Amino acid sequence: MAETLYFIGLLWYNESSKITIIKEITMSFHLNKAQQMAIHDSLLSLTERERKYLHDSWAETFSQKIFPYIEEDRFSVLYSANPASRPNNPVNVYFGLLILREIFGQSDEEALHSLIFDIRYQYALHTTSLAEQPVSKNSLTNFRAAVYRYHQEHGVDLIQEEIEAQAKSFSKLLKIDGKTLRMDSLMISSSCRKLSRLEMIYSTVARFLRVLDQNTLPERFQPYLEENHYQDTIYRAHDKDLNSKIKKVLKDGLKLYHLYRKDNKISKTEEFQLLGRMLKEQKGKSSQQIAPDSLQNPTDPDATYRKKGKQKHIGYTANLIEKFDDQHRMITGYDLQKNTYSDQKFALDTISKLPVEEVTALVDGAYYSEEIAKKAKAKGIKMVPTNLVGRGKHSHAAQFEIDEKERLVKKCPSGHQPIDNIFKKGSYRAHFDQKHCKCCPFRKDCSVKKQKKSYLFKVSEKSLHRLRLIKKMGTLQYQELARKRAGIEGIPSVLRRRYRIDHLPVRGLIRVKAYLGFKISAINCKRLIKGLANRPIPELSTLLFGHLCSLFGFQRTYQVKFAA
Repeated sequence: MAETLYFIGLLWYNESSKITIIKEITMSFHLNKAQQMAIHDSLLSLTERERKYLHDSWAETFSQKIFPYIEEDRFSVLYSANPASRPNNPVNVYFGLLILREIFGQSDEEALHSLIFDIRYQYALHTTSLAEQPVSKNSLTNFRAAVYRYHQEHGVDLIQEEIEAQAKSFSKLLKIDGKTLRMDSLMISSSCRKLSRLEMIYSTVARFLRVLDQNTLPERFQPYLEENHYQDTIYRAHDKDLNSKIKKVLKDGLKLYHLYRKDNKISKTEEFQLLGRMLKEQKGKSSQQIAPDSLQNPTDPDATYRKKGKQKHIGYTANLIEKFDDQHRMITGYDLQKNTYSDQKFALDTISKLPVEEVTALVDGAYYSEEIAKKAKAKGIKMVPTNLVGRGKHSHAAQFEIDEKERLVKKCPSGHQPIDNIFKKGSYRAHFDQKHCKCCPFRKDCSVKKQKKSYLFKVSEKSLHRLRLIKKMGTLQYQELARKRAGIEGIPSVLRRRYRIDHLPVRGLIRVKAYLGFKISAINCKRLIKGLANRPIPELSTLLFGHLCSLFGFQRTYQVKFAA
């Protein structure tokens, strides 16, 4: 059942709702083989001037360098294996149109209108020879629904796979060597309303009650279905009786849970599962004891709470990986998790995915730890943190001469040798003669501690590595690397201002991640179009070959692959 794309028979409330299947009609998968130029092709009706403007537009690069690289085969798992089923509409047209939708900041309906009436869209998506455009009002939504469903059931994000494969191809076209990458993260807000603790508990209970048979509902719970009851409970609650009201609603929720937990049908509903989760997270706890990853709003169960600086966030956190050189850059990887996911976890995920090769990774200090650096080094990746917060009370310890192989403190900054040396439990310990330390010019800044017969120097191996790293950051080389890493920090701003990432029409991690993916693809496509626009004009032989292909009716795919 999972390997079937449902295009007909879907009752779709909105993208943030559940899918209700009324009737299943399957489609079989067929590749969209490029059309031969038909006698009624709309390009033939263009004047020479119009053709020139078309070829000079963004549509040319999209048609020749972006659309042909969409791997339709990747999405074949969404369709029926029965060859007798009705063939699918072209997947690459859907995918390409969803990218264009983001590039131009359109809704699904606006993108559809552009495809129908704008020849640039048709040329970009290779549909100029079709009598009717192969996209309907609901087809984009249904395509996304099928991808969401597959991701949920199999844990495979087809959209991410395609976009990252795209980015790899684009990087080759722009000749980005890929030896240097940088990472950055950003918070993405959920579109759900921020609820107080009482509102969240009440909404979860009321949401479950709505899926029950109203005729058999116990009289005790009937008020929850009345609007006035919500108003009385939430907005007319005084602070002094707030806790008592929370306890009362929790008690009602617990009663409902025990009443229906043995009902095989009801206990499997999402609403019941959320009720159980809420009770587990909230019952018997004060507000201070509630975990950040607890339920924030039953309409978006995946959204979590995080406080970063002075800002409070409810939603998700995204990680971006960008490869770059002196001329071009491309977002080659991304991920989306609950906002309780740390940057260090993203770093470990990235290391595990990258192939074994010599790469320099420029990261913020939040991504870095000694353990992560070691794991990266094992795969040929050099982790370079460009800023680390704080210097610490042992900052002068980096001036000591320490042999890490022999685990010995050799000399202090004044050149004196220690009386003895001990390395124990990951820490260096060394005693220095009092007569040297008392009159030392570095005594004021030195971290040694006075004892009865000597001065003790102590620093952990972990702290020492960090301090040496901070010391290096003062060099011109590190300052240049920090400048290069800062180049990625503009992407979160673009995603917020241009692509409105904090105002998505969907909820849930899977859906939000899909929308994020298409926005990243839009950024990459615009970079490719801009990058290739600055390239020299193709050789005359290539242009002549393309012209001959058109004259003799060769398929457009072969033109593109030859030119590439």
